[in-house]
Amino acid sequence: MGYIVEEVAPVAEPLLLSDVKNFLKVSVNNDDSFILELIQSAREYVEGFTGRSLVNKGYRQSLDSFPYFVDSVMSQMAYPPSYYSLPRYSTTLWNYSQMIKLLRAPLQSITKITYSDSVTGQIKALYPALFSWQPLHEYSLTDQIEDPNGNLQVVTAVAEGDEDSTSMSGVNQPTWPTLTGNAVTDGGLTWTCMGPVPDAGDFIYDYDSVPPRIFPLAGQTWLPVLYVPNAVQIHFVAGYGNDGKAVPASLRQAMRLLIADGYYNREPVVSGTFKETPALMRLLYRWKVQIKAGTRG
Repeated sequence: MGYIVEEVAPVAEPLLLSDVKNFLKVSVNNDDSFILELIQSAREYVEGFTGRSLVNKGYRQSLDSFPYFVDSVMSQMAYPPSYYSLPRYSTTLWNYSQMIKLLRAPLQSITKITYSDSVTGQIKALYPALFSWQPLHEYSLTDQIEDPNGNLQVVTAVAEGDEDSTSMSGVNQPTWPTLTGNAVTDGGLTWTCMGPVPDAGDFIYDYDSVPPRIFPLAGQTWLPVLYVPNAVQIHFVAGYGNDGKAVPASLRQAMRLLIADGYYNREPVVSGTFKETPALMRLLYRWKVQIKAGTRG
């Protein structure tokens, strides 16, 4: 059973005050503070209904334990032919018994996983492994990968004119420099070698899936933890960006409908009369995160 709390508040809301006032046809400033509260409450409603974080926020998801490892004949038969040549990223039924599902999407990054050690009771931390290079993938300044040589490559420059400090990698993987400080061009990016990766990391995560998923490195299992509530805590960032510009249009429109309802209907709702409108449900339902099987353990 997982539980999630917000650790770091958003730096902005998905809708600007001026945008909402234009939608409401409000020209005076008397209700600005009230409208700002409606914007926040509408975001919270949409996030709660869909299981999505509209703007980047820091979350802490707590579990009583890591998923249990249950081996089977089927998992032993599931290894692909190249399993042993892919020690970090191979996927088998064994991996799925260890899978952790996060309760907020879309995932941006995982900072760390802390857990209560079963022997000492001390709080210890696990950190994510670096990703490998991907073709035609958007990277930002300071993004890091591990190249096939085991070196740390960092984005130190992006193509001129990219105002958001991001750019696309090329079609073919570049020839990675092996000397610290040497650089290579890759599409609209410049990568600089920082030397050998200091730590292989403890787990990998999948930010493309909904819900997002976490796995231990292949061949490893999660560690035993102290038998106490919330012994495992996952610290991560989820959202569509800091400014809300990348939030799907239908979710932004759903917020406007909720705000308009709250602004023009200020009387208490009579018992049994409130219901979500079909228009609102049409906007929201396709974005609802479906978790059909929760995290084991």
